[in-house]
Amino acid sequence: MAFSGYGERDGNICYLCGHKNAFPYSPKTEHVSGLGYSALLVPVEGATALIAPLGFQANRVAGVERSRTGTNFTRDLVDAIKETRLQVSKLAVAGADVIPAVYVDELRRQSPDIAFDYNENILTDQRLVKSESELRLMRHASKIADVAMTAAIEAIKPGVTESAVGTVARQGAMRAGADYVVRDRIQSGAEMGRLRWPFASPKKIRRGELVSIDLVGWAGAYGFDILRIGCAGRPNRQQHRLIEVAAQATAIMSDRLTDGGAIEASTSSLKEFERDNFNVSPFGHGIGLEIVENPYLFHGGAGRLRKNMVLCIEPEVRWKRNFASIENEVVVTNRKPELLTKLPVFWN
Repeated sequence: MAFSGYGERDGNICYLCGHKNAFPYSPKTEHVSGLGYSALLVPVEGATALIAPLGFQANRVAGVERSRTGTNFTRDLVDAIKETRLQVSKLAVAGADVIPAVYVDELRRQSPDIAFDYNENILTDQRLVKSESELRLMRHASKIADVAMTAAIEAIKPGVTESAVGTVARQGAMRAGADYVVRDRIQSGAEMGRLRWPFASPKKIRRGELVSIDLVGWAGAYGFDILRIGCAGRPNRQQHRLIEVAAQATAIMSDRLTDGGAIEASTSSLKEFERDNFNVSPFGHGIGLEIVENPYLFHGGAGRLRKNMVLCIEPEVRWKRNFASIENEVVVTNRKPELLTKLPVFWN
């Protein structure tokens, strides 16, 4: 039994059958529940069943033999379990971190004879390594991100608002063929490097300020995630050096990504910057059907890399009160990683 959630957590079921949730999460009421979630039952014997509140696109799914599309998610899931004769069985569960506890509790109450085995590795291990067809889709998505980011960088001018730059990025991505842009995080000046809401504000960009643009979305159902830094004018020597170090840190982390290599080899590769008083923190994550997938790359992260994993590499650089990060998507290979993000670091 696999669970998926709207937007950034629908990879499990999309991977298995192609269904993507097209309605956002909504409050639970007495009669309406589970909107924005979906489940897929794959029994050892018997028909597969998709539980997708408010429906699904039949021409975009494969391997679905039964379906339920009502507005009571748990009731439909329990009924599907009975139809597939799984009410007295052991169910391996993938995506337990996606589904809210209220639905899990309800499912347990109505199906007391089911033993649940929470085992994320059932799908995680498969989704880590991309097929050749998946890689083709991700290369295409990355090209779209490059086009959109180019337009956004070129839109940076003194007096232009962060929101206006974000609008250019979103429009550029959609014109280039994106399915959806979920985030355009635009931060300028002292705001760079902060987690804040809104992602892009009415703040006007000042002459000489650096501007960080983090663009996230999907094309062909696969994610893209890119971060670049522009400047309202020509960057001064210190700003240029800051961006240069960020790009070097990303390149150094990326170069350590080889088939069979340890994640620690990448995350521990940035110590050389300490002598120049730069504080560089490793960070990265997998990407695919979801924007943030396993594995994570940061201090303390462990595990082995495998060929055809796709990763976003984005170490953070801090120097005095300044921040910079350059994010690239890369594919793990037998040798030097394949760089999906083709965009240059400097424009001016």
